[in-house]
Formats: sequence, structure tokens, C-alpha cells
Amino acid sequence: MDTMEELYELDLSRTALKELPSSVGNLIGLEYLRMKNCKNLVCLPDSFYKLKSLKTFDLEGCSRLEIFPEVMDTMEELYELDLSRTSLKELPSSIGNLIGLKGLRLKYCENFICLPDNLYKLKSLMTFHLCGCSRLEIFSEVMDTMGELYDLDLSGTALKELPSSIGNLIGLKYLRMKNCKNLVCLRDGFYKLKSLKTFNLEGCSRLEIFPEVMNTMEELYELDLSGTALKELPSSIDNLIGLKELRFKNCENIVCLPDSFYKFKSLLCLSLCGCSNLVVKNLFTSVGGRPVNQKDLHGLSSLKKLDLSKSNLENFPTTIKQFPCLEELIMRKCKRLKSLPELPPSLVYLDADDCTSLEDVSSIKKHFEQALFCEDGSNRWLKLIFTNCFQLNENCTENDTSVEEVSSIKKLLKQAVFCKSLGWLFTNCFQLDQKAVSSAETPKLEMPFEQLVTVLKDYHQARPESKKGTRIVTCVPGSEIPEWFDFKSLGSSINIQLPSEWCSNNSRINFPCFVASVVVSFPDSYNGKELGIRCKCHLKSCNDDSHYLSCYASIGFKSGLSDKLLDHLFLLYGGEEVRGFVKSEASNERFYNEASFSFYLDDGETLHKWIWSECKVKQCGVHLLFAN
Repeated sequence: MDTMEELYELDLSRTALKELPSSVGNLIGLEYLRMKNCKNLVCLPDSFYKLKSLKTFDLEGCSRLEIFPEVMDTMEELYELDLSRTSLKELPSSIGNLIGLKGLRLKYCENFICLPDNLYKLKSLMTFHLCGCSRLEIFSEVMDTMGELYDLDLSGTALKELPSSIGNLIGLKYLRMKNCKNLVCLRDGFYKLKSLKTFNLEGCSRLEIFPEVMNTMEELYELDLSGTALKELPSSIDNLIGLKELRFKNCENIVCLPDSFYKFKSLLCLSLCGCSNLVVKNLFTSVGGRPVNQKDLHGLSSLKKLDLSKSNLENFPTTIKQFPCLEELIMRKCKRLKSLPELPPSLVYLDADDCTSLEDVSSIKKHFEQALFCEDGSNRWLKLIFTNCFQLNENCTENDTSVEEVSSIKKLLKQAVFCKSLGWLFTNCFQLDQKAVSSAETPKLEMPFEQLVTVLKDYHQARPESKKGTRIVTCVPGSEIPEWFDFKSLGSSINIQLPSEWCSNNSRINFPCFVASVVVSFPDSYNGKELGIRCKCHLKSCNDDSHYLSCYASIGFKSGLSDKLLDHLFLLYGGEEVRGFVKSEASNERFYNEASFSFYLDDGETLHKWIWSECKVKQCGVHLLFAN
């Protein structure tokens, strides 16, 4: 046969080929050879190395291929080789002749047991993926430096340890060893990986000891130790001076963290979810046997996200307010937690889902008092979630909330409304049911609904320059629209007549904003997925002119719901559409006297309303807010 110089791409994927002819080497111009999912392929010719122009060779899914041929001469051009999901047991020692190889994938090669000793000769290698090679027990010694390899994935392998020469991977940035169930040891040479940025050890359930960090590591910013058997961290852990994300999810054996833990000046995200034996209270209240102070916490001053879910806390440490940058506090399923302390003013997201003993959240009143809410001028959500908090009652102080306290709450909410958007979920907090009104002097639903509406009236009358695009979603258990709503209707739509005093030459001033409310019923199968509520308003004038406005809000319960979600009442406010309309020409000299509202449910991302065919809008209502 003769050579073929022009053929540069050959795709034989999903064919029934059993082998390639030895004359394939005559395709001297071939650059791309794809044989993906050739399930019958059992053999590659020895002349493979003659394909000197070959750049990529894809054999992924050739599940009967057991042997890779010897590479009898150097191949400079081949830069990508994919052997994933083949039946290879090993690679030939001559693999080092692929001197231009940059990407090598052996993902989910379940029969693969051995790496060649001269792997380090692949000096151009940049990415090496061995994830799912469940029989690979030994990673070969790295006898010389490899400066180009930056991504190494060993997840799901049977490795028991890494070689001490792993430090020769001087360019390594991403090391993944997720679910290496047999891993028991990390060598002390770990700290020599000066370029390492992320190290994932999640699910290494036999790893009990983390090595000493004998020198500073400036580049490592993400360390995941979730699901390991670690009992403690070395005091030298503070040498990870660039660490930004640290995760200990479900580390049930860890009981304490070293005092040097407080020296993490760059730490942004800390997850201690499921560390059931860690004494979290001591973590934030004592250092070396003495009380913690502001100076101690200075090292954690950058912390933005803290996850203490499934912890053993009863009362949260008051020192939490000393974290000046904390934005997210997650405490799901803290079954013993009874109260919340004063929270830092920077907080914008609080999730206390399934804190079934939580009784008192009165400290959030002070959260609204902070002037810092308005300092940066940003328009961020404030989202508070108290789902499945069965002991929580709305007034948070049993039955002795005074009228003065309720008035104070309204004042504090007003500050929040003028500065931010607010999302407030009291899902399955059954003592908050709107009908559970003990007396006229103690209105159970005042704070979540009527007080917010009162605040919005003030907001609507304020000067335009003081408004920051507020959007509000509030949710409480309930099956009826509140009595004080101007208009109510069964079903998902309602038609209303706009008041006559609004139809005047001052309509730009008197044009009302709308506060909408819907009662939503949920099926047994609902698991807390994102829920979008869409409101469309059709305005009609005396002259048959019309205009459409819309308001949209999405809300999610994220962690799922452990109990059936009963009917819930949502309050929605979005005044931006109305204000934009009032300023437009469409509203000029047109007297609208009728409005119809329709409400729809979707998944918060798409308009596929059929997704929520089992969720129903049972009732809806509209309350008007006038500037004058």
C-alpha cells in the first residue's frame, strides 16, 4: 500500500472494528484519530508509533482493549491520549516516548493496576486523570521533577499512600483524591507542592492524620477534608497562609481544632457541617484554655461563609457578632439550638432549616438596626430561613411581646426595607399560623406581613433618591389571604376596580404600587426545590388602552423538607416595574380604572409551568399602596 499524506482526520467511533491494520502507519498526515466506543476493538497494531503527525488519539469506551502497544520510537506531536473506560491493566514502559504528550486520561479503567516507573519522563504532561481506577494501589515514584503537570486526579483509586517523591511535581496546582477509601497516609513531603491551589480529600474515610506543614504554602486556597477520619489538625496548619476555603463536612472523629486555626487571615469559607463531636461552642469562646477575644478572632476577620449544620450547639456563641465580613451563616439541622445571638451586621443569608428546638430569634431585631446595611449602597438580598422550626413563635418571646416592641420591630424593618431586598421564610413554623392570634394586643402575623406592608407604605411615599430597588418575599404557614387585604379571590387570578380618586391629573403621584399575596398548596412529593411565583398585571383604561406589568420572585428551601409542606402564604412586592411605568409616556394622560392580576408557578429558572402542575395557587389577593 502507498502513503496518504492529505488525510488528517479519521473518525471510526462506534464501529464494530476488532483491530486496525498494520498499514495504518501509512497515514503519515493523520492528526486526529477517534475510535470512541469501539466495543469490539481488542488490538492496536505495533506500527502505531509510525503515525508521526498524530496529535489526538481517542480510545474512550473501547471496553475490550486490554493492551496498549509498545511505542518503538519517539512521537513528538501526540499531545492528547484518552484511554478512559478501556480494559487496560498497565501501560508499557515505552510510554515515555510520547515526549509531546500533554493530556493523558485513564478514567474508570477498572482493571488498571500498574503505572510504569518511568512516568516522570513525560516532561510535557499537563493533565493526568486516573479517577475511577479502583484497582490502582500504588502511584509510581516521581524520580525527577515534572514542571508542567498541573492537574492530577486520583479520585476513587485504591491508593494507600502517596510516594514521598510527590514533591517533585513542582508545577502541580490541582490534586484530587476524592473517595480514596484505602488512603491511610499522606507523606510529609506534601508541603513541597508549592504551586498547589486545591487539594480534595473528601471521602478518604481511613485517613486519620494530616501531615505537618513544614513550610509555608502560599498558593493553596482550597482544602477539602470532608468525610475523613481525622481526629485533629497539626498546629502547623497555619502555614497554609493563602487558604480561603476549608471544609470538614461529616468529620465525625474530629473533636478540636488547634489554636493556630485562628491565624487564618485569608479564610473566606469554613464548613464544619456534620462534625457532631466537635465542641463548636469552645471553638469560638476559648483559645488555649482562656476566653477568646477580639484579637484572637482577628485572624478570621475575612470569613464570609460559615456552615455549622448538624452541630451540637444549644446556644450560639456571642462572639459570632465579631466577624465583620460574615455574610452567610448556615445552621441546618442543629436540633439542640434554642436561640440566636446578636448577628454581625454584614450578614445577608441565614439558614436555620430544621432547627426543631429553636425558640428565640429576637436578636435579629438588632440586625436591622445596623447602619452598615446602607453604607455600601448595594442592593443585595437579605434572606432569613426558618423552615421546620416547630418551636418558633413569631413574637419570639412567648406571650409577653408588648405593643411598644411590635412598634420597634416595624421601625427596624423600615431600615432594612429602605436599604435592601428581603426574603423571609418561616416555612412549617406551625406556631406562626395566621389564625393563631391570642389577642388583639398581640398580633401574631404583624411582623411578617402587616408590619411589612405598613413599612412599604412609608417606602412608597419616600423621595425617589432614597429608594434602592427593594424586592420582598415573605412566607409563613397559612391557608387564607389576610382580612385586611383590599381585594381577595379564590384561584390564581383576580380583577379589581382602581379607586376613583386615583383617576386624576396627578396620576403620576397617586399611582399605587401593588402588594400581592398568594396561598400555595404543595404536593407530598415537593422536596424544597426552587419555586418561582410570577405575577402579571393587566391595566385597562376608560379609553380601552391597556398596559402590562409583571412582578417575579423566586424562593427556595434548598435543604429539602423533612415533613410535608402544608399550605403557605406568600407576600410579594416589587415596585420597580410600577415606578418605571409611571415615569414612561405610557402612563401620561391615561386614566386606568381596572386591573387584572394572574399568578403562575414555575421552577425559578424556566417558564415550564407544567413542572409545577401539582403545586396550586389556591387564593390570591392584592393590597394597594398610595403615595398620598
